[in-house]
Amino acid sequence: MNIDTKKKLYKLCLDYIENKIDGEMFAMNAAQESANSEDKNSAGDKHEAGVAMAHLENEKYAKQIAVSYELKKVLHQINVEKNYSEVMQGSIVSTNHGNFFIAINIGNLTLEGETYTTISLASPLGKELFNKKKGDSFYFRDKFYKIISVI
Repeated sequence: MNIDTKKKLYKLCLDYIENKIDGEMFAMNAAQESANSEDKNSAGDKHEAGVAMAHLENEKYAKQIAVSYELKKVLHQINVEKNYSEVMQGSIVSTNHGNFFIAINIGNLTLEGETYTTISLASPLGKELFNKKKGDSFYFRDKFYKIISVI
């Protein structure tokens, strides 16, 4: 694990979020087109229900897009060029229970045969790892963790 690994993990996270935003935008546009079509082709109570459903769909996608943009904003605050001696936002942490990329929580990423679990500092494990250093140990959910390295 090195700075190059961090850059690649960062890129995978950024690609994930950008693809998520694209998908949410596409779905929101499709819902809007459906509402517009409903508006032209329907009348009465059925029409009103269709428009209301499309409006709810649009609101749902707008909220999802806002959350995704917040995650992207968190990613943009990470300095991938920096090596860390203690766990911070943007660190890669190797423990006896696996590797963690402290960024945003999008699950597991596989890079060059290694699995990295992406977590945020706001997550329970992220809070526990925060400010820990190589050699530190702790218990989390009845498991003993030992930090092997921090980058």
